[in-house]
Amino acid sequence: ATRMWTCADQLAGRELCGILNAALREDNADLMPHVAVITRAINELLVVRRTGLHPPDNNVVYRGGGLPAQHQAFFTKGKQYRVPMFLASSFQKKIAQQVFCRRAQQDGLPPVLWVIHLDAEWGCMHVNHVQKTQVAGEGEYLFVPYAVFTVQDTQWSDSPTWMQPHVVTLRAAVDNLLEPDSLPLAPWA
Repeated sequence: ATRMWTCADQLAGRELCGILNAALREDNADLMPHVAVITRAINELLVVRRTGLHPPDNNVVYRGGGLPAQHQAFFTKGKQYRVPMFLASSFQKKIAQQVFCRRAQQDGLPPVLWVIHLDAEWGCMHVNHVQKTQVAGEGEYLFVPYAVFTVQDTQWSDSPTWMQPHVVTLRAAVDNLLEPDSLPLAPWA
């Protein structure tokens, strides 16, 4: 399942990871039985079989992407929320910016760099390093759907670029099971 997740092949211009995340976000009842099978298989790696876990340097991972201006207001300091999809991140800030922030800018979205801190003592129980990948050197750290994050800081730019993106600093919860189910869902991630 994780090899399918990391596969760069596309269907109708989208990778499987994007198709799966869109289905999770949309929460379409007709698709959920199929989505659940793949999600469960990936979660097996992320949560159940957490062997060979390689924590990132300094307990920090990065996610690059785009953030439409209308969603900025959701991400305020102290806000705790859940992400209704798998959340991929990288050990390398340069990859997050050069590949994913740059792609967002090319697609017309304001680039954003998510800086995700893990607890130095306990880490995070709902993430794992994806080692079996179809993309060499990817270094992906993948969080489960509905993972909990808290906004620590935001730095908004008047004219973000992939080299100088918006920056949203987050703290990943140690254990999703200890967090309220009633937390709001992020409108974008």
